[in-house]
Amino acid sequence: MSEKYQLKETAPFVQFSSVKVTDAFNDLFDIEAIPKQSLEDYCQQILNKIFSLPLKNIPAFIAHHCNLVKKPLLWLNKFEKLIELNIELFSGTRNQSRLLKIYTCLETKREKLESQDIDENKIKPAKKYINAESEERYFSFYEVQKEVDRISTDREKILFLTREKFAYERAIITVQYLQLPLFPKECDKLINEIETLAKLQEEEKSTELSGKSTVDFFKKVKTNLKVNQLVDIFIQLQREYFVDSRPAIEAENSEIVQLICNNFTDKDGNSISPQTVKTIMMPSKPEKRPKGSNIVDISKHL
Repeated sequence: MSEKYQLKETAPFVQFSSVKVTDAFNDLFDIEAIPKQSLEDYCQQILNKIFSLPLKNIPAFIAHHCNLVKKPLLWLNKFEKLIELNIELFSGTRNQSRLLKIYTCLETKREKLESQDIDENKIKPAKKYINAESEERYFSFYEVQKEVDRISTDREKILFLTREKFAYERAIITVQYLQLPLFPKECDKLINEIETLAKLQEEEKSTELSGKSTVDFFKKVKTNLKVNQLVDIFIQLQREYFVDSRPAIEAENSEIVQLICNNFTDKDGNSISPQTVKTIMMPSKPEKRPKGSNIVDISKHL
């Protein structure tokens, strides 16, 4: 195996994860510690392992070696460097799949280790801010609230609160500080508050939208015709142009007035007066309609 995947370049590991052969030696994962082991030998043994392991065992291999060193995150970074320096060994479809698996597992393990570092460096709040403690962690709604304030969306806030609540319910609580309310109840109250406010905001938004006229939603079309020319087109369609013995458009005068005023402006961009349209449409006011060459005769266009 070592001849097939010959080391190209070493990575600067600070600590080796190799171990002495004992009854606890894991043949699948462990690397034998030899006297005066060189960096080159250690890196070659790491490569031999990662090329011989079944893909399903790669996550456990990485986790195993991280557990064997004092600074697992540092070891992980050097392991990634080793892969990067010897990436030409991963040619071929099968080895490309192996490389992808390794990088995926590396990122997953790195995120977990970095999260642990954050938790370890986190300053524990005063007891007056702690609701309860388990063997593994403490539960502080005071801190949870501050974290919720940093989250931008309601969905993410509720997801975070729900996870914290479930974490409490799974934990074996060793200390419950009675001066503060129960942690899961506080989470439920805040979830309910977020949902209620979101619903009210949505209702307020819907009310504002429904209160606006269609004019707010659709830009009116500017006509460069005279207003009486535009209105006359609709009069022709309503009264003078027929399709199968029926008017081209069947509408009351009031409906046409509304249609024109809601959808058109005059050539200067001004709203058209409903009263002006009504007057032009009155059969008793034929003089308001265009005359002669000013008439837009739709029969010539249909």
